[in-house]
Amino acid sequence: MTQQVTAFRPRYLSLEDKCLPAHQLAASLMDLAISRGANKERLLRGTKIFYQDIKSGRALLSPAQLLGLMANVQSQVASHDCSFLLGRRIFPSNYGHISNALLHSRDLKDALRLLQVFRLQICPFMHAYTYRDNQQLHLVFNDALGCAAQWQFITESYFTALVAGTRLLLDRRVPFHFDFPFARPRHIQEYEENLGYRLNFSQPLLRIRVDLPWLNAPFLQQSQSLKWHAIQQLKQNQSTRLGFIEAVRNHLRHHRQQTLQDTANAFGMSPATLKRKLKLYNIRFQQLQDELGMQQAIHLLQVKKLNNEDTAHLMDFSDVPNFRRAVKRWTGSTPSQLRL
Repeated sequence: MTQQVTAFRPRYLSLEDKCLPAHQLAASLMDLAISRGANKERLLRGTKIFYQDIKSGRALLSPAQLLGLMANVQSQVASHDCSFLLGRRIFPSNYGHISNALLHSRDLKDALRLLQVFRLQICPFMHAYTYRDNQQLHLVFNDALGCAAQWQFITESYFTALVAGTRLLLDRRVPFHFDFPFARPRHIQEYEENLGYRLNFSQPLLRIRVDLPWLNAPFLQQSQSLKWHAIQQLKQNQSTRLGFIEAVRNHLRHHRQQTLQDTANAFGMSPATLKRKLKLYNIRFQQLQDELGMQQAIHLLQVKKLNNEDTAHLMDFSDVPNFRRAVKRWTGSTPSQLRL
């Protein structure tokens, strides 16, 4: 029976919305590529970005333009370290009030909370769901905008920014654990140099884990008054929009059994329109459902350590064999293997 849902018509950020200051990430990308010998005109080809836009400090770019620039950088710079070098330039850099708020945060827990609230100011391409067990905080990352071929580049950049930024704020490296959904790269030395040695590849999800005591380690430049001032400035310019994929994913996360029709009704559009919009972001409705099912199963089995029967019940499976088959399809592992 189709579930009736009231349409809430959320506002969402599209790939074509010009909302990202050109003098921030784009400028860092250009400077990095040019320093490696790339041609300025060829870097901008096909992006609809003008170099004067980057120099002016006033122009705004769309996520699609930035993704195009990333693709051009990778095609012109023949090295495996561009994403990592870019990550080192992200913080504190010239991101304005969000940089100041993070710089004067109390500790890692405080900084992660700020990033969750004001993420679009510095990291619009990915969003995270957080889970906690008795020993670690788990951050499970998802594509917010449909980054497609640039997803690994973005992951490497922002994960490096996290490691470099916390090292600056603590004067020591936090021992983060990284789980990557892609194969172990040949250029593993770049990962080890920038992220450390706690690396797992070919995992079912993209995740960072950190031991709980590190969340409360005090930052060196913490200042309640300076952070408060930066937050007030951020609130004046804060956008409440989510990426469309993120909006759909958040909705499905709280309505796991909804069909395509149910979800389309909730977003005030037809099923065909919803499918077409998702296709623009390089993702399918079933793929989103499978991703969320996989993340929930891993959380219940691996983090909460629940047995098959309880996990299947919480995930609304009618029987355990169907649950086991779904977990195997989502993750490539059996529930017992995930629980190890």
